Amino acid sequence: MIPSVETPRASTSGDGRASVRQRIAPLLAGYWSFGQYWGVWVILVFEYQHDHEISASRIGVLYTGLSLVAVGVMLLVAPRMAGLRLGTSVPISLASLGLASLATALFPDSLVLLAFVLVGAGNGLIDVYVNVAAQRVEVETRRPVLQWLHASYALGGVTGAGIAGLLRTIDIDYRLGLVYAGAALLATAWWNMRRGSDQRGAANAEMALSVTAFRRHPALWLPAATVLFAFLVEGSMDTWSGLYLRKQLGASPAVAGGAFMAFSSALFFGRLFASRVLVSLGPRVTILVAGVGSAIGGGIAALSDDPAVVAVAFLLMGFTISAAAPAGFSLVQDTGADPTAGIAAVSTVGYTGFVWSPPLLGYVADTINLRAAMVVIVLATVGIMATGVFARRREVAAG
Repeated sequence: MIPSVETPRASTSGDGRASVRQRIAPLLAGYWSFGQYWGVWVILVFEYQHDHEISASRIGVLYTGLSLVAVGVMLLVAPRMAGLRLGTSVPISLASLGLASLATALFPDSLVLLAFVLVGAGNGLIDVYVNVAAQRVEVETRRPVLQWLHASYALGGVTGAGIAGLLRTIDIDYRLGLVYAGAALLATAWWNMRRGSDQRGAANAEMALSVTAFRRHPALWLPAATVLFAFLVEGSMDTWSGLYLRKQLGASPAVAGGAFMAFSSALFFGRLFASRVLVSLGPRVTILVAGVGSAIGGGIAALSDDPAVVAVAFLLMGFTISAAAPAGFSLVQDTGADPTAGIAAVSTVGYTGFVWSPPLLGYVADTINLRAAMVVIVLATVGIMATGVFARRREVAAG
């Protein structure tokens, strides 16, 4: 759940505008450190599993627990933080994942579940309050801050995977990579505390369940489905692609890191240019292109045994899938729902893909292999194409 947002009036003074603009860099850095954590994790999860003797199916269950905690935090904890100033809630959110990263590195086998719970809590808070803070700045500055924010997440995936791959190539303990990721999150938490907004997370202390928007505006289910499938693909790549490369294809940490960097780099540049794509093609055509392109790239990655070919396929997959979620969010404006409430509702449904997909992928990986799990990820791109088809038909009917 994302707090209901009171649209602030744009600052009129030069000093006021400068103050608002100064909040952009810390927010982008915070989301970069968020993406970097997952970039580090996707490469080092191989060592983590081996060190703690965790099977593919068990880690799938742990991922589900992580996602359930994240959704629970969005629905139950984040609302109770709505009265805090964003200059407090945003640093708390980033610091919570930073401490969770340190816990993941240092906790013994008996506390693995607790470490995943802490990571889930940090994810839930960041997905609410960093996005809310960015939305406030976007309204005041009239700049595409949310677009930049999610591009910075992809950039974090690039740096995180690169650093993790380098650490393992020179045979440094994988836990130091997680310590590094945690330190980066804590540093950006401090920066946001110094530059944060005095605005509160919500206009008042009351929070409405974001999912109630679907009852008032059933048309929201279409963009929700688009975002669900897009998040499922992106999230699965964050957690399973490294294992696929290293365990199924036998790639080295450096090669696996390079392949994931290719995916994240493509996602980064795709996000930077997604707004131009949306303007030139429209969200419905963009969704279709995103679905087809990611299906082709994912299909090549699932069929090839050559890590270099897989890396190129990841480039195509990342660039095309990058446009799917922004296009899905753009469909909200056609539903008649309040944009903030509609985006909150769509985001909540999108996040549920992180709840049920990990045990499914873990089961497939354990009973068949990781290649079959990659095929399941590719099948999610078919869902993106389907929502694009239905969106086009609805547009034609309306015309």
